[in-house]
Amino acid sequence: MPLIEEANLPTKFPNENTLPLTSWRKGVYTLINKSKLPKDALDKARNIFLVEDGQPKVRPGIGWFGLAPSAYEIDGFDYYDANGVIHLVIAAGGIIYRTLDDGNTWSTCTAATYTAGTPVGMNQNGGYLYITTELDNIIRYDGSTTLISYTALTTPAAPTGVVSAALVGATYNVYYKIAAVNEVGFSIASATLSKTTLQPRDAWDATTNYLTLTLPAPQATQTRADIYYSEDNVNFYYLDSIVSSAAAPGVTYKDDGSAIVIPSTTAPTANTTQGPKIPELVNVGDARMFGVRDPNNRNRIWFTSGTFSGAFSTAYDGGYLDWQPGGKYIPMKVEDYRDGKGTPLATIWCDSADGQGCILQMSLDTATVADISVTIPSAYKLPGSRGTPSPGSVVNVLNDYFFYNSQAFYNLGSRAQILNLLSTDEASANIRPTIKQIRSTAEDGIASTYYDAKIYFSVPYNSDTNNYTAIYDTELKAWLPEAFTVGFKKFLRYTDSGGTRRLLAVKPGDSRLSEISYDLKGDYGDTIHTLLQTGLYPTTKNRFGFMFVEEAEVEFSEPNDAIQIDLLGIGRDDVLRVRGTRTLNETTADAGWSTFLWSGTPWSDTSSLPTITSDATVKRYFPVQKEINAYQFRLITAGIDPTYILRTLQIHGTDTEAGKPSRWRLT
Repeated sequence: MPLIEEANLPTKFPNENTLPLTSWRKGVYTLINKSKLPKDALDKARNIFLVEDGQPKVRPGIGWFGLAPSAYEIDGFDYYDANGVIHLVIAAGGIIYRTLDDGNTWSTCTAATYTAGTPVGMNQNGGYLYITTELDNIIRYDGSTTLISYTALTTPAAPTGVVSAALVGATYNVYYKIAAVNEVGFSIASATLSKTTLQPRDAWDATTNYLTLTLPAPQATQTRADIYYSEDNVNFYYLDSIVSSAAAPGVTYKDDGSAIVIPSTTAPTANTTQGPKIPELVNVGDARMFGVRDPNNRNRIWFTSGTFSGAFSTAYDGGYLDWQPGGKYIPMKVEDYRDGKGTPLATIWCDSADGQGCILQMSLDTATVADISVTIPSAYKLPGSRGTPSPGSVVNVLNDYFFYNSQAFYNLGSRAQILNLLSTDEASANIRPTIKQIRSTAEDGIASTYYDAKIYFSVPYNSDTNNYTAIYDTELKAWLPEAFTVGFKKFLRYTDSGGTRRLLAVKPGDSRLSEISYDLKGDYGDTIHTLLQTGLYPTTKNRFGFMFVEEAEVEFSEPNDAIQIDLLGIGRDDVLRVRGTRTLNETTADAGWSTFLWSGTPWSDTSSLPTITSDATVKRYFPVQKEINAYQFRLITAGIDPTYILRTLQIHGTDTEAGKPSRWRLT
């Protein structure tokens, strides 16, 4: 009889293996095929958030907030803080409404309207809420239901002029225009006054060589007149201002050559005495407001006075800068930010036809001559920067800004390796194929907000309106591109009259505000459909090997409602086959001993329910009994309150030595 070692019997036997998945902190990857995903990433996560260290959880519910102020679609909304009393203001159907009780009752504001269906911007500066559109005069809300609408001055007549006797001659040509000014802005510049002089303007003086201008009578609401000067009758630059109002009519102005021409400010070609017609205003720095996207001057950046709220006139330290007039970079969004050294600056995102755009940074410098101070705006382009076609996508996240640019999301901020400079870097590389589904014709409507350490980007995937909301988790640095299968056109962080902080939003077409909260069940009391799908992972180190999977195991915290659990895999007989479908419907039982201490209360006497330890972790398994080469989990829910936190997904089995299936062979 041969010895045991000569019987050619195996001395090693396959070990039982457990393949767990316990964290998905990298979020969703769509850049990488599911067969190559890292184990801490997901293939799909629809209506799912990540919590703790990367555990999937059903996202918050959505419900209505307050009542609808009208039957019209909401065009814009914001809040107004009047000494701690919060007013919620809504624009809908051309009418402004306000509520002081969180939308339970609404009042109609009178004395001003806007063009219905036009996107409306709102911005509080000082004691006023400025309401703007690209079609209408600025409306001002001061807390009362009587609105104030800015009204325009007419274009003034050209001034007349007389040259002093010593200056009479035909050697040099000089030209003048004037603009009427009120507390808000300036009119279109007048027709031209043309004169000839013996001496150039820099040789004039106050005694013998000067020119006297006579201005037309001021209009009813006029406060000043701005004077513009030219030597070529083409480029008219700001020269000086004169008080000219009904109470103090300034009739003449003596130009003796002492006033300095300001080449950065040209004669106005649009009437802004009703304020510029721009979609939004933004507070920057020392109480100034900035605005862009002027439909009549697409390269223009407007700014108000820092002293006189809402004044856009150079006469009141306001004005504008035309950035490269006729150039390809179009200012789209202004935010209050800083340069790489921390100096506060107005930061302007621009768009361009090639989709790249750029970022500008703008300062307002002051030049003082004698007792006259003039604000001189200047701007420069950040080298290598990227801009945005989507003003609503620009969102402040702590020390940085995130924004959308040409089918990618970027991050603007300081980098440790780049000293004293701001850098723009792509933040959405992991989901680049998904972001490319954003329709370019609708990208200008992307909406964003930063709330609870997450950035919400509502986007139009293959749609003309926002139909999904992507989430970027700033703590995990993880993307969930389908975190909501619902799109919104604006978000608002809001504190109600009871001090509760809320996230409000409005969907395209809605006449009523929505709220996003874990306190809400379902979406407006209806079903939330969720889908979570892992990558496709090999069962052995050898990607061509097989494991005989005995069972699949799952672990949840706080499960509620039905959860369908699918195990899919590449089997020996089929390329892809469902290996198990099980439904978990865990109901927490109100059972257990008292939560009171034994020494103080009898067991039978309890007035509160104990903590149910099984609710913190629920473990389940189901048999598989198949050979699998690669496996993938899929979880589906469809309920009003499908709550769960996913802890573990795993399979358990033994490696096999049966070789490769014949269908894999190349012939």
